[in-house]
Amino acid sequence: TGKIFAPATDMIQTTRLIVFHAIKYRESDLLVYAYTCLHGRQSYLLRKARTVGKHNTAARIFPLSILDAEIYYKSGAAIQYIKSLQPAADLSGIRSDLHKSGMALFLGEILYKSIKEEETNLPLYHFLVESIQALNDMEYGVANFHLHFLAQYCARLGYAPFPNYDSEQKPLFDMAKGMFVARDSVSDFLFSQGDSQLLSRLSALQVSEAANLPLNGTQRHQFVTSMIHYLHYHLGFSLDIKSPEVLRQLFQ
Repeated sequence: TGKIFAPATDMIQTTRLIVFHAIKYRESDLLVYAYTCLHGRQSYLLRKARTVGKHNTAARIFPLSILDAEIYYKSGAAIQYIKSLQPAADLSGIRSDLHKSGMALFLGEILYKSIKEEETNLPLYHFLVESIQALNDMEYGVANFHLHFLAQYCARLGYAPFPNYDSEQKPLFDMAKGMFVARDSVSDFLFSQGDSQLLSRLSALQVSEAANLPLNGTQRHQFVTSMIHYLHYHLGFSLDIKSPEVLRQLFQ
């Protein structure tokens, strides 16, 4: 887990963070992996988070929860300390809905395994906050949310497809070239025709518009698989995502 430094009171900072993942540590502590507006991705130790009674803070920590935290920050430390935290957004819409919480679990895993940079990236941070709030507030079309998110997320990372899709002349997306190519193109990195068309559409739609796309479970699962391969190709490491099967079962 890396070296944990001894906190000093003169290093206290206040930051807002987005939880990607949390695991039990020792008897009652939590290790929290999160994305912050100040320092990008960070790892935190939250002590006595799983104690009984009013001091139990574990319930506030779930995938995509947005928290205001006081932290003991030391530049370069592998793991920081959380002094205190409070919810920064009402995400009861995610917590109370099985489909939305399953979606949050999947997206949290994607972010946890794909974002490594410990540096400020406010455009990405604000995109994540806005996306989480949109998921929380959705009244219909939740089954398509992760598809739109993946297309937009890749764009925020710099992997937006060149907008040259043509159903007749260039109907296939080549992930290596980042553009759509002819049907007779020779490449090991081509999306299927269905996934290519969907990527083109999702790249141009708002999330509320994407909610109306008439897709079945097989189409969604195939597109998610293709987008994970796309991220893998450009990031240079395997994501090994476990939760797509959870979504497949939720959104048959």
